[in-house]
Amino acid sequence: MISALYGGLALIQAALAVRLARSGLWIPFAVAVGVAYDSAVVGAGRLIGEGPGLEALSTGRFAAHAVLTPLLVVHAAALVRRGLAAPAWGLAGVLVVFDAVGLADLRLEPRWWSDTLRHVSADPSGPPIAALVTTVILLAAGAVLWVRRRTPWLFLGAAVLLATAGAAVAWPILGNVGEAVLIAAIAATGDRDGG
Repeated sequence: MISALYGGLALIQAALAVRLARSGLWIPFAVAVGVAYDSAVVGAGRLIGEGPGLEALSTGRFAAHAVLTPLLVVHAAALVRRGLAAPAWGLAGVLVVFDAVGLADLRLEPRWWSDTLRHVSADPSGPPIAALVTTVILLAAGAVLWVRRRTPWLFLGAAVLLATAGAAVAWPILGNVGEAVLIAAIAATGDRDGG
């Protein structure tokens, strides 16, 4: 049942990716493709089974999050003020490098949850700093847009992501749901703000 829900989330996230591409929102498009891939791999994990195939696909999940998620800092900066592009790219680059360094020592182990099989980090090194920094920046940009343009979607989407990320410790699917909500919020904000 939960595997099927992951599959459904992957389809929703892929549809949102298409919508973002049609709007010319390329950074959120790339992130949406990454989270759709993540949901699809977890949804198919029990069918693939334990072994090097699922481990390789799971390494891709971690790499997609490490490389793509911090790029949302650039998108948030562009929504708030175009002049912030250079520092936003700089910060995003630092966050990507920070996460990429962690990938070098990544050791995965299979873990079952409900009817899903996924690979998780065998040596978690604490909270996901780059993802948290990115989420805080999305919240701040969302608050600015809410006040300035009466567009609450980015702020609300980032707030849902933050809440579901914490709850995902007990219910992992909530993290993927939060990502879908954030991507939908970015799509709604992009449409309203003219991309």
